[in-house]
Amino acid sequence: ERDLGDEYGWKQVHGDVFRPPSFPLIFASLIGSGYQIATVAVLCISMTILGELYTERALLLSTAMFLYATTSVVNGYVGGSLYARMGGKLWIKQLVTGAFLIPIIICGVAFLINFISIYYRSSRSIPFTVMLSVTAICLFIILPLTAVGTVLGRNISGHPNHPCRINAVPRPIPEKKWYFIFTSFWAYKIYYVYGFMLLVFLILAVVTVCVTIVATYFMLNAEDYR
Repeated sequence: ERDLGDEYGWKQVHGDVFRPPSFPLIFASLIGSGYQIATVAVLCISMTILGELYTERALLLSTAMFLYATTSVVNGYVGGSLYARMGGKLWIKQLVTGAFLIPIIICGVAFLINFISIYYRSSRSIPFTVMLSVTAICLFIILPLTAVGTVLGRNISGHPNHPCRINAVPRPIPEKKWYFIFTSFWAYKIYYVYGFMLLVFLILAVVTVCVTIVATYFMLNAEDYR
C-alpha cells in the first residue's frame, strides 16, 4: 500500500505542468483570441441590455465589429505575455498570428460566400467596398492595437513566475484510458431577452471553468502534464 506521505498522481508531475506546449505560438494566440472574444461577448451583451441595440438593423453587428477591433489590446496583452512566459522568441510572428487568427477565418468564409453571392447577382451580397473597409480595419486598427497589447504584456507580465522549477528531462506519460467524455450540444437560438442571454453566458463561463478544473485534475492525476 502507498504511504500517504509519498508523492503519486498529480504530485509527481509538479515539475512538468509548466513545461511549454509543443506549439506555444499557436497556443498563446488561441488563448489571447479567447480572452478577446469573451470580452467582446460581455461588452456586447451589456451594451445591448442598456442601449437596445437590437432595435436597428445591423447595429448589433456593427457594434460587435467595433468592440472586437478596439479590444485587440486584450488579445495582444494576454497572448504576448503568455508567449513570453513560455520562453517564445518569435514574438512578432505571434503578434501577427494572434491579430489575424480569428479575422482570417471569419472573413475568409464570409468573403467566399459573398463572392458567390456576387457571382449569382444576389440582392443580399455585400458591396466590395465594405470588404475593403473590413480589410482596412484589420490592417490599420486590429494589428496596431494588438502590437500595443503585446508590447505591454511582454514588459509588464512577460516574466516567468512559476511556483516550482521545471524538470530538465520531461517525465514519461503513462498510457491511460479516458474516464469520461464531456459533450455539449447547442441548439440554434435567437435571444431577444438579453438579460437572460447574459445570465446564460455567465453560467456557460462558470460551467466551462469548473469542467476545465475537473478535467485538468484528472489529467494531472493520471500524470499527463501536456
